[in-house]
Order: sequence, then structure tokens, then C-alpha cells
Amino acid sequence: MPSQPTRYARKKPKGASSSRRWLPIVIVAAVVVVVLIAVVRGLGPKSTAAPEARAPVPASVMQQLSAIPATSWNTIGAKGAATPVMVAPLKPAAKPTFLYIGAEFCPYCAAERWSMVTALSRFGTLKNLFYTASATNDVYPGTPTFSFYGSTYTSSVLDLQAVETTTNVPQGGFYQPLQTPTQAQQALLTKYDATPYFPSSGNIPFVLIGGTYAWQGASYDPQLLAGSSQAAIAAQLAAGTSPAAQAILANANVMTAAICAVDGGKPANVCSSAGVKAASATLPTTPK
Repeated sequence: MPSQPTRYARKKPKGASSSRRWLPIVIVAAVVVVVLIAVVRGLGPKSTAAPEARAPVPASVMQQLSAIPATSWNTIGAKGAATPVMVAPLKPAAKPTFLYIGAEFCPYCAAERWSMVTALSRFGTLKNLFYTASATNDVYPGTPTFSFYGSTYTSSVLDLQAVETTTNVPQGGFYQPLQTPTQAQQALLTKYDATPYFPSSGNIPFVLIGGTYAWQGASYDPQLLAGSSQAAIAAQLAAGTSPAAQAILANANVMTAAICAVDGGKPANVCSSAGVKAASATLPTTPK
């Protein structure tokens, strides 16, 4: 288990005080901006600041992320994966929503995105994904990951809403602002990223699938990614034997099982696979 908590609220750079209840405070002011700004291109709302330079993920790495062999998925199953919280009764929909709210500075978000990207790639196509890393002045400094800022997702069975609230660049005692949740997204965050569903409120990363299954914080130790590049980690996924690959894929199998539960089991070849069935058995069946 990691020595640091696997979830936290928007954390200030070293040397500054932090608050574990940042989202409700910050968003109250930000909602005024959201009302005035129309949602534009990309998966999240319009940025409130220009992002730092990012490197597009090479096509070869995207292929590795989206073409993991079925044998690896099935062998790993849900071994060691974190179990989500069921926050509402299951109501399958034709095209449910996968909501993610995090930040580029956050090392726990950095870890969680690996499982998100691999799980989402089983249901659709991600484009314009970028390399980034968590803040270098925080715990697990420079954790290699991706950013959903500016990306697009195409799927016939799933809608993705991804919000990166800040960059990883310090500014004014915190980090440069990037995106703001919509009022609807903030309402879900306020309701479900909180007690009694989780031990504390307003922590990131926060994932909500189909309004039913929720995660708060990283599902595995970001230390597993330390000292590696995105390309090196992606290259490990096909074999699925490294500790990092096993953690990423086990967690992604549980996310996949949750998506299958809320979208009516589509696509059948994914949802009926042995690895996803094993992960489905770990999902809670009654709301907390």
C-alpha cells in the first residue's frame, strides 16, 4: 500500500497550506464563468487559461493502449483492483456517461488515467490525447500520464466527459486553472464525491460511470509508474506481467465491467469476456 493517501483534494505546491474541501469553494466562483461561456470543442468546458506545452501521443503508443490482447485482459481479471462504490440503483441506458474530474498536477489522477484510457479504448476511439506528467513539486513527482484536455472520444455506446481542472504549472500558490466543470457535472461531484459514499468530500480524481459506479482517488499506487516513460509503460501492457501493467489492466477491467453494466452489455465480445466477467463479480449490487 502507498505511504501517501490514494486520493486528495486539490493540493497546493510544497511550502503552501492545502485544503481538502477545495472544489465547492472554487466552483462557486467559477459557476458564474460557466454560465457565460458556451461549451466548445473537446470533451470538457472551455479552458480558462492556455495550457502548457504538451506532446501528442504517437500513433504507435495509441495502438498499444487500444490493442491489448484478450489473453492478457482475461488472465489478469480483477486481481487486486479497487472496488467502486455504488451510489445509485443500476439503470442501463443506450449511451451512458463516463464522467472524470481531475487535474494535471495530481499524481493520483495520473495513475488513474492509464486505466481509464485502456478501458475507454474498448468501447470507442480516443483522439488528440497528449502526454503530460504530474507536478514535480508534489508527492510522486512527475508521474508519467496523459491529459484529456483537448481530446475527443467517439463511441456508439458511451459518452465521455473529462475535465482537467488545472495544469501542472504552479501559479499564485496553486496551479494554472484549465477547465471548470459544468453546473450539471458540479452537481454530481457535490452529491457523490462526498460522505456517506466516501470517507471525505471533494477529492480527486473522481470517476462516475452511468451515474451508478463511482471511484474517488487512485485505484493503485502511482509509485508503480515511477522512473518510466509513457512509451515504456504502454509497451508493458500487451504482456500484462509487470506490476504496473497488472495494476492498470485489473483496474481497467473493473471499469469495463461497470460500463458493460450500465450500457446493456455492449459490445458483446468485450462484455462477455472472461476478464470482464471476473471483474463484474466484484461490483457492488446495492447502493451505499
